[in-house]
Amino acid sequence: MAENYDLAGYLTKCVKAQIKVVFTTLINVKKSDQQVFQRFLSLTKIANKLGMDVYGDVDGTVYEEFGLDKNNREQIMDFFIIELGLKGIRFDCGVSPEDMAKLTHNHQDIKIILNASNPAEEVAYLLSLQAKKSNLVSCWNFYPQRYTASSLSYFTEKITALKASGILSQAFVALQRSDAQGPWQHNDKLPSIEMHRDLSLDFQVRHFVALGVDDIIVSTQFLNDTELMVLTNINLHKITLNLKPAVDITSVEQKILNDQSVHFVRPDLAEYIIRSTFSRLKYHHNDIPVRHFKGKYFEKGDVVILNNNAQNYKGELQIVTKQMANDGIRNLVGHLEESEQSIVACLTPNCEFSFNLAKES
Repeated sequence: MAENYDLAGYLTKCVKAQIKVVFTTLINVKKSDQQVFQRFLSLTKIANKLGMDVYGDVDGTVYEEFGLDKNNREQIMDFFIIELGLKGIRFDCGVSPEDMAKLTHNHQDIKIILNASNPAEEVAYLLSLQAKKSNLVSCWNFYPQRYTASSLSYFTEKITALKASGILSQAFVALQRSDAQGPWQHNDKLPSIEMHRDLSLDFQVRHFVALGVDDIIVSTQFLNDTELMVLTNINLHKITLNLKPAVDITSVEQKILNDQSVHFVRPDLAEYIIRSTFSRLKYHHNDIPVRHFKGKYFEKGDVVILNNNAQNYKGELQIVTKQMANDGIRNLVGHLEESEQSIVACLTPNCEFSFNLAKES
């Protein structure tokens, strides 16, 4: 935490941007360093007053530093809840599954947060110990060192397993500014998955929404007004795709693309395309003339709308997932960049989605 930063003003801005959780760390905080410790207490006091929850990252060294007995559940919870004002405690390491399971049974419903990168069997073991599931959360690591963050495939596998267990998940996104601050001296941005390291904040958040992450935490600080506005404008409850529209789309095609209520993935997934069929019901009576497309094929990432030649299928929207021939019944209305196609890969049967149309530069 920057010593001269206006915490109250900053957190007030965060609340207005619908940010609900502050994630901080107690690791390496010394009780003897009263300036840092009082700064920490000030943070939690202001955040709680604003209605925000503060989650703290701890490990076994924190127990030693603050003289906590890991077998004394009441002492531990009193320290973290009453003295520090935390609403969630993330155990990075050094605390046994048996102790964590016991800590989930607290009357204040404080969240006990696991390290999501630990073996998947840990969650099953905790549940077998009768851990209170509603107070259990699994939080991914952030990775300040380039090339060390998790792969997308491994991350997806773990998130899928957590969802199957009914455990909430958390993961980190990173700001793309060189002056953004992290908790460690070495700071090459702090994402949870490597593919996010150099991608926009907007994409990282939308991708995690699509992957089904429950709590998305910005790992580096401090958010400026532009970044806060980016977060405010993201729909956290629906998959959204940033589309570069074709220059010659018609007003009807633009209406279909901009319609926020009509696009759902058809449940019988096709091999070459993702079909959104409700738009053809809503816009079937509109004229959608054939528009010449010079390409012989549509490519992965192209978005098309079926034209008048498609007859009763006219108005259907499709996202191309595999190269296919242009047979004259589809109009190209836009293209999704490669990173956006990672979000397309998250679209499942009956899933709702919508587009954000990029403005022409």
